[in-house]
Amino acid sequence: MKSAERLPRIGVVGYYISEEEAVGGHIRGIPRQAFSLFSYDMIQAVFRSGATPIPMPVVDKDKIGQQLDTIDGLVFSGGEDVDPRLYGEQLQPSAHRIDPVRDQYEMELMALALERNIPILCICRGMQLLNVFCGGTLHADIDELSDNMLNHWETKEPWRSVHPVQMRSDHFASAVLGGVEIGVNSIHHQSVKRLGEGLEVVGHSEDNIVEAIAMKDRSNVLAVQWHPEMIARRDDAGLRPFQWLNKLAVSSADDKPKIPVKETHE
Repeated sequence: MKSAERLPRIGVVGYYISEEEAVGGHIRGIPRQAFSLFSYDMIQAVFRSGATPIPMPVVDKDKIGQQLDTIDGLVFSGGEDVDPRLYGEQLQPSAHRIDPVRDQYEMELMALALERNIPILCICRGMQLLNVFCGGTLHADIDELSDNMLNHWETKEPWRSVHPVQMRSDHFASAVLGGVEIGVNSIHHQSVKRLGEGLEVVGHSEDNIVEAIAMKDRSNVLAVQWHPEMIARRDDAGLRPFQWLNKLAVSSADDKPKIPVKETHE
C-alpha cells in the first residue's frame, strides 16, 4: 500500500535561551546550557488545525535556507519586545525583555521566507516584527498613549476574549478570522505605530490600536496582534488562522519538486 499523504509542515519560531542566562540546572539540564523553547499552546494549535508543527530554533544565517527547505508554511510567534534600535529608537524604561539574537535570526528568516513566497502567519510579536521588517515603528508602551485604553494585558485567563476587533469587510482577513467584528484575547504592551511599507491595516480595536495587518501585494501573509493559539484552548475559532495557513501551505507544497514515494507491500 502507498504511504499516507503527509500533512502540511508548519514551521514555528520560539524563544532562544542563551547559556549566559544561567537557567540550566534550575529548570532543566545543567548550568550554562542553552535552550530553544516553544509555546505548547502554539504546537497544539498547529496539530489540531491539521498540520505538523516543525520547531524552528535559532541557527546561523547560512542554515536558514536549510530550515525553510523542510516546511510549507511559517508562524512567527509571540515573545519578547522587538529591539527598538531596529527601527531607530532607544530602549525605554517600560521595555520588556529583548533578545537581539532572536531578533537578528527572525529578521533574516522573514527576508528569506518572503523571498521564497512561503505562506506566513504572524502573531503578536510576530506582527510587530513584520512591521519593523517593512520599515515601520512601534509604540513603546500603549498604556502611555491615553488614559482610556482598553485592557490589552490579560494573563490570568489568556484564552478569554477581552475586547472586539473591527475587521475590514472587503479584505480576505475578515473571512479567515470569522467576520467583521470578532472578540479577541490580548497580551501585549506594544503596538504598530508607523505602518511599514507595503502593509495595510485590516483590523483595529475601539481605541485605535492596530490589531491586524496584511501585505498589499500578497494574499499569503497575515498578521494579528492577539493570540489565537491561546483562544484555541477553549474555542475552536482560535484555529481559524492556522487552518487558513494550512490551506496555503498545501498549495505551496504542491508547487515544490516532488520526491518519489516508494510503494511498500505487505
